[in-house]
Amino acid sequence: MAGIKHDPALERWAHLRENTHLYFRWNKSNVKKTLFWGIVVPVGLTILAYKTDRKWDFTSAQTKEDIHIQK
Repeated sequence: MAGIKHDPALERWAHLRENTHLYFRWNKSNVKKTLFWGIVVPVGLTILAYKTDRKWDFTSAQTKEDIHIQK
């Protein structure tokens, strides 16, 4: 293979990326990220979905009526 140079840093990064399960350890940072993305974001999106449920009527956009549902 003429002309190909191997970068040791790239090889080390590729090895660590392929074997992440061997090097992963739970620490404070990993726990915070897991709780945020696994609990806070889904709960926040669920609350947002319930608060905006039946608030908008997108079928009225085709009939030129007001899109906001009046109570």
